[in-house]
Amino acid sequence: MIRSRDDALHVVTDAAIAFLAAAAALAAMAFTHGWQDLADATLYVVLGLLMWRFRSPAAAFALLLVAIMRFFITVAQTIETGEVNRIYVLVTVIVLFASIRAIEATLKLIGRFAPSEKANG
Repeated sequence: MIRSRDDALHVVTDAAIAFLAAAAALAAMAFTHGWQDLADATLYVVLGLLMWRFRSPAAAFALLLVAIMRFFITVAQTIETGEVNRIYVLVTVIVLFASIRAIEATLKLIGRFAPSEKANG
């Protein structure tokens, strides 16, 4: 539950770390499964850092779109090859969950938990 500004900031930071870890896993997989995973890894790194640095809902939504794309790629690979790659499934679950939580946290940071003008002035 995100009940305070500090909770939301922790969720954004944790989500960014999850995206960087997913990018590292995909980059490692690129050496054995093909270089197409580097595109997703690059997007995870760039958008994850933008989301973390600027607390950006736009970056969080973009990460959700990339996570959904990763989900469909994983399903297509499973259908095509007939075998389940557990690393891809794990990365997909992590990035989907992290992106949904990041969207919630970033929207609360600009909405409910936004710094008030009275506190600044």
